[in-house]
Amino acid sequence: MTAALPLVLTPGRVGWSLAAHFVSSLSIGVAIGGMVPLMALTLEHRGVDPVLIGVNSAIGSLGVIVGAPFVPSIIRRLGAANGIAAGLLLTTLAAAGLAFTDSFPAWLVLRFLTGVGVVTQWVVSETWMQAIVEERRRGLVMSGYITSIALGFASGPVLLTLVGTEGSTPFLLFAGMIGLTALPVLPIRRWAPPLMLGQRGSVLRLMRDAPTVACAAIAVGLVDSAFFTFIPLYGLRVGLPHETAITLLTVVLAGNVVLQVPLGWLADRVSRRGLLLVLGGVCCVGPVVAGWALTVGSMIAYPALFLWGGAGFGLYTVAVTMLGERYRAGELAAANAAFVIAFELANLVGPPAAGWAMEAWVPHGLMVWMTIVAVGFFAVTSVRGIQRR
Repeated sequence: MTAALPLVLTPGRVGWSLAAHFVSSLSIGVAIGGMVPLMALTLEHRGVDPVLIGVNSAIGSLGVIVGAPFVPSIIRRLGAANGIAAGLLLTTLAAAGLAFTDSFPAWLVLRFLTGVGVVTQWVVSETWMQAIVEERRRGLVMSGYITSIALGFASGPVLLTLVGTEGSTPFLLFAGMIGLTALPVLPIRRWAPPLMLGQRGSVLRLMRDAPTVACAAIAVGLVDSAFFTFIPLYGLRVGLPHETAITLLTVVLAGNVVLQVPLGWLADRVSRRGLLLVLGGVCCVGPVVAGWALTVGSMIAYPALFLWGGAGFGLYTVAVTMLGERYRAGELAAANAAFVIAFELANLVGPPAAGWAMEAWVPHGLMVWMTIVAVGFFAVTSVRGIQRR
């Protein structure tokens, strides 16, 4: 891929391009991290049924799934930077529109459009960085990108507590941040790598060509929202005080933020497939140890949650790094789109399944569900490793 890049793409310009994407990812992370709880709290204040609040959350993922296959065509028609700007403009307008209507059906339409718009930035940014980075630094670069997003997700709720949830101001603030996400990318638009292609992203094609990578996306998608939604509830059900239960999620997020760069560094120095296997093993053990420790009141729970959180989200970091290693040129954007679709499809299934598991076995059903997902991924990765050998 390096040979296909413009000659003007010097190491300095590569560095500036990566920095722009990191800043852009941080900004969109803050906006989404604040918007998601803002929408849930606003709908709850209006007396909307919790099931419908869940539907409103899921419809954003549906927008991502519908929009992702068209991203390669958008790149081909508009170019990488203009495609990002166009998608973020749609998301900005839709997010701002939430402030001016109380109609729940209208909210569903607007929430769907936010997903359709934001997926272009998601896929194009990942593809752009994968296309310009050297292979020996790919893991480190992608881990920096994931860390930027994680910091944004963690900061969004904090910003929400400062601005409050009343009126149109918080909606317009986060919508404005979504629009600003495009600004770091515009100055580097002339340095975009050539990503011309004709095929759409296909999950089935990704499953056939790179099953380990696809299964990693699915595994993370199945547990991603469950972490955010149910870990505090699990803490309450094992008898922890409210404040302590919320702290459990903070520990998980801290593991996500702190461990991604070390994992990316490792991914450039050891077998990435082997590293995925180790992370999958940690995810098999993590919920068992954490669940036991929280039940008996052992302090081991906190390091277990920290490592489990870092390993769980580390699967995404290493898998997306392997995606860039495996695919080149025109195939890369289509494969990245398929990776995002697989993640979001699993994200639609994961929260209801985790919620059902919690009710089926109180309080440990959540940890059983998390363990089953991890064991399934570990089994697939192990079998694929044997087949390749």
